[in-house]
Amino acid sequence: MEIVDMAGRRVQLPERILRIHAPQPYTQVLAHMVAPEMLIGHQPILRRALDRRWLRPEMLDLPDLSAADPERIRQLKPDIVLLKGNGGSGLDDLLELHAHLGLPLVCVDLDEIDAYPAALEFLGGLVGKGERGRQLADHARQVLARVDQVVARVPLAERLRVYYAESADGLSTECDESFHADAFKRAGGVIVHRGRPSQHMGMERVTLEQVLAYDPDVIVSADPSFARMAREDSRWQQLRAVFQGRVWSIPHSPYNWLDRPPSVMRIAGMQWLAGRFYPGAYRTDLGAELKLFHQQFLGVTPEADELSAWLQ
Repeated sequence: MEIVDMAGRRVQLPERILRIHAPQPYTQVLAHMVAPEMLIGHQPILRRALDRRWLRPEMLDLPDLSAADPERIRQLKPDIVLLKGNGGSGLDDLLELHAHLGLPLVCVDLDEIDAYPAALEFLGGLVGKGERGRQLADHARQVLARVDQVVARVPLAERLRVYYAESADGLSTECDESFHADAFKRAGGVIVHRGRPSQHMGMERVTLEQVLAYDPDVIVSADPSFARMAREDSRWQQLRAVFQGRVWSIPHSPYNWLDRPPSVMRIAGMQWLAGRFYPGAYRTDLGAELKLFHQQFLGVTPEADELSAWLQ
C-alpha cells in the first residue's frame, strides 16, 4: 500500500505492519506508547535496571540495538523504520543515513509539542491501532489545553524564573531559545539563561558565578546527583532555590519527562512542572493525572510512594 507520511513523502509499505524499527529516542518513545509489542529492540535511552519496572511484559526481552549493525536489524525483520521528520532541514541527510537498510522509511512529525497529538494519531492509524492512537491524542490535547489555561492565569510578572541544570556539576544548561527548554516555557517557567544556543545539542557551559547572579526561583535538575550535591555544597547553598528547597529532579519513568530525548513524555512532564510551579493555579489532582498518564500511555500503574516522590 502507499501512504503519505508526516513529511509529505509517498512511501510504499506492506499491507500490514507488524514490526517497527525505531532507531531514534523520539520515535522509540512514540512506538512504545502506541504499539510496544511491535518494537524490535531498545535504544540506549533504556538501559538502567530501574527502567524495566516501567516496561510492558512484551518489551522486557527485546534486544539492545544501540550498537546493532544493519544485518542484525534486517534479521529482526522490521516492516518499517520510524524516523522523526516533518520535511524541514536535515531530512535528506536523515533518510540517506538509514537508506542502506533497504526498508521503508516513514517520517513522523515530533518537532513541536503541539505536533504530538497528530503524531500519536498518525502512528496508530499506520499500524492498525487507530482507536488507541485517537485516545492517546485526545488525552494529550486535553493536557496541553489544561496546562495552557493554568499558565494563562499566572501574570507574567509572577512567573517563576527557572535554571535548568543538566549535568552532575550543575553547570551545563539551556538558553531560553533552545528547543530543549520548550517544555519548561510551555509550563510557565522563565528560563534565566537567555539567548540562542551555540550548537544544536545545547548543554551550554556556564560558571557558578553566572548562576549566582541569576539567583533563580527554581532549579530543575536532569541529574539526581546534582540535586544532592547542591544541598550539601556551601557555594550552591547561597542560591535561594537551594536553601528554600526548590531543587527538583526530573522524573525518568521510564524516559526523561522533559528532555533528552524531548519526547511525548513531555505530556506528563508539563503537567508535573505546571503543578509544581503554580500549585495555586493548577486545580487538578496532579497525582491522579500522572497516574492516569502512566496507565494510558505506558500500561503501568505507579505505586503510591512513586507518586509521592514525584510530587514532593
